[in-house]
Amino acid sequence: LRTNGSYYLVIVLWGRGRHVHFSFGMAKAGSLELREHFVNCIKRCNGNAEQLQTLFVEADGTEGDKKSILEQTFRDVLRDLIVISLDAVDVTPYTSLVQLSIDSAQAGICLHTVPFILLGDALDFVTINVCEKIFEFVESRVSTWTQPAFYSSGKILLLRMCNDLLRRLSSALNTVFCGRIQMFLARLFPLSEKSALNLMSHFNVDNVTTYNKSIGAGDEAPADAQQKMEVDADGGYELGALIDYNLYYKLWTLQDFFRQPTQCYVPEQWKAFTASVQDVLQAFSSYKLEDVTSRSARKRKRAATEVHAGGTQYSDSHYFAKFLTSEKLMNLQLRDSHFRRHILIQFLVLFQYLQGDVKFKAPTQVVTEAQSTSIKELTEQVYKLLEETPPNGAEFAEYTKQLLRREENWIIWKNDACPSFEKPMLNRSEMERYPVKQHLGDTLRSSHKCDLGNRELSRLWNLCPNNMAACSSTSRMFVPDPEKFLQEAIEQADPGARIEAEYKALNNPNFSWQCLRLLSLRSPHFFQHTTAQIRPLPEYLDHVVLQTGKEFQPSSSTAAMPTSAVST
Repeated sequence: LRTNGSYYLVIVLWGRGRHVHFSFGMAKAGSLELREHFVNCIKRCNGNAEQLQTLFVEADGTEGDKKSILEQTFRDVLRDLIVISLDAVDVTPYTSLVQLSIDSAQAGICLHTVPFILLGDALDFVTINVCEKIFEFVESRVSTWTQPAFYSSGKILLLRMCNDLLRRLSSALNTVFCGRIQMFLARLFPLSEKSALNLMSHFNVDNVTTYNKSIGAGDEAPADAQQKMEVDADGGYELGALIDYNLYYKLWTLQDFFRQPTQCYVPEQWKAFTASVQDVLQAFSSYKLEDVTSRSARKRKRAATEVHAGGTQYSDSHYFAKFLTSEKLMNLQLRDSHFRRHILIQFLVLFQYLQGDVKFKAPTQVVTEAQSTSIKELTEQVYKLLEETPPNGAEFAEYTKQLLRREENWIIWKNDACPSFEKPMLNRSEMERYPVKQHLGDTLRSSHKCDLGNRELSRLWNLCPNNMAACSSTSRMFVPDPEKFLQEAIEQADPGARIEAEYKALNNPNFSWQCLRLLSLRSPHFFQHTTAQIRPLPEYLDHVVLQTGKEFQPSSSTAAMPTSAVST
């Protein structure tokens, strides 16, 4: 469109029953030529933003106009890629173009919102399999998205892009992909971000469980269902019990209470709820599960761990977004420990809400004393059933208790309007008000007395302030005096004593070992240089002790002489 010498260019892209407007805004006569230069540069540069930056600097016009033209050029190139490779599996052209826009934004030649706009346009027009591969690129650039320039300008666009993608996905068929998107948002946004919080505690009343309501409680089963179920195809156990439609109806009716727990505060609804709960718990109690894995169950587990569509291997085969509600599956579900745990944990969550202190409850939504007693009894019964449910029932029940206790902290946090977990940093003047905690090493150096927190340890530590002096103290010299220790052995080694060898102290192994240790430290006769054959240990010790004793004899005889004789 041309008006007063200026051009208005509007490009409409049709696809999948929807259209997107790629608009230049107002462009002057030279804008189309600049756009063509940008397009050719983007196709030639192979992801190198320097060439694009050089062209941007050399081009005529204001910086704002050039940024607008470059932004629209990126979208035009992306449009051409989508048209050319709409059914292609390779996402490299898309990711390369987005990476080039990131580099351009960091170079200051385009807005920081351009990468998010390109990603949103690409995810709107490609298939879910291709979306999953493009999202891998988005996950790998978390460090880029969290930079202040990108985060402040693109967080809303990124959040809208993820929410639009979640609306396209099925929570049952694309469970893992949905979880990846949620985990990405949790990593991207800080803890203080409240955009994903249910601040008013609204329930998801749209989560309706559909089941066969044409057969009410107390009705008889249809004629075609009055037959026993067939034997397992793999030769497993025979499921021969008839379908209990009364139990089926009450079991799936409880899902409406789980969807909207406030119904339990109505007396009539509470009466119907407790009656259904007691019947279900009674059915679980009457049928005990065995911790035995049948051959068919093992086969199904192996089949579940095989490679799924898309090349991803999943090892956990027991997670389902929802259980099937066909009445023909009732007997099989009663035998399934995972189904039983699913129902029992729903009871515990509901009981916690009914008795919990939730800020957004109406004043009339309070349980009576009789209801509180009933909830306590039902809770004990539920935990008992969890402990009896294999495998690892007791551990699972204890883990569930811990999980619900932890949930109470989140309830308190939500009642307090979800305060931020991030604490502001203290300035220097505020920090000076708090005393600096002294380290143990500083305490030992600055004081002779130290309190180690234990009376005996403190006493031992404070016996001597200097550790090296305490180690070299004479009181720590435990080596005995050789003359006193070997006195008996020296007397027995004298041939004049005429003591038989078997009665000598050196025949005691403990005493011999102590003599060897002492003589190696104090006697020069212990180490002998000789070429003769080594004698047996008793004879060798007897000889060394005798030689050592001869050195002690002069001092002993001198000590025994009178004082006058010594002086002369």
